[in-house]
Amino acid sequence: MASQPRWRHLTLLVLILLLFTAAPFVVAHQHGIIVMNVISTGVLVAGSYALSERRHVFIVAIVLSALSVIGTSLLVAFPETWALLVSHVLILLVLGFFCVTILSYVLRRGRVSFDKIFAAICVYMLMGYGWSFVYSILVELEPNALAATSEIGLHDFVGRLLQLRYFSFTTLTTVGYGDIVPHSALARTLTVLEAVMGQFYLVVLVGRLVGLHIVHETAASR
Repeated sequence: MASQPRWRHLTLLVLILLLFTAAPFVVAHQHGIIVMNVISTGVLVAGSYALSERRHVFIVAIVLSALSVIGTSLLVAFPETWALLVSHVLILLVLGFFCVTILSYVLRRGRVSFDKIFAAICVYMLMGYGWSFVYSILVELEPNALAATSEIGLHDFVGRLLQLRYFSFTTLTTVGYGDIVPHSALARTLTVLEAVMGQFYLVVLVGRLVGLHIVHETAASR
């Protein structure tokens, strides 16, 4: 059974991509926030399901996911700074947990399956997504940390998060269009850390997957 391909991480990847692509089209509508929260909950469920092979890891994932849902509900009910900080910290905890545990599966010895490739992409997407919440917390505590050509309303948390998600992925991929730039010393430090993390992830990941593939093919040919 272990040698058969699994598709758990494909479901997670599809929901992550849906979360990203649907946001610009639904947030402006009356019930757009509810739709996004439903998709986000789906990402948490899919992420937890992807870790369900290990019971203790699955339980931790469920607990952290539930806490992040509660934190998001607090932010919807009380759109204030304290609620945003609580919500974003909880989301960072669950995203960080997903990244570490899924990456441990990707780097595990064994055949390089399609599911492992999907899992590796999931980790990369979750990394960029997680950093957007780091920047959101930074901007909330230090409003002038980032300078952008387009201004977002002070209490437009969703619009700002979409803008910071865009900034996060342009930083992670080292594209850097220049329409949003780090202004404070802490913001510059964080962007450097994210850029280095993104590059090291790709280098280490490709090297590990190629090595695993060579080892598996060599063992199979004997």
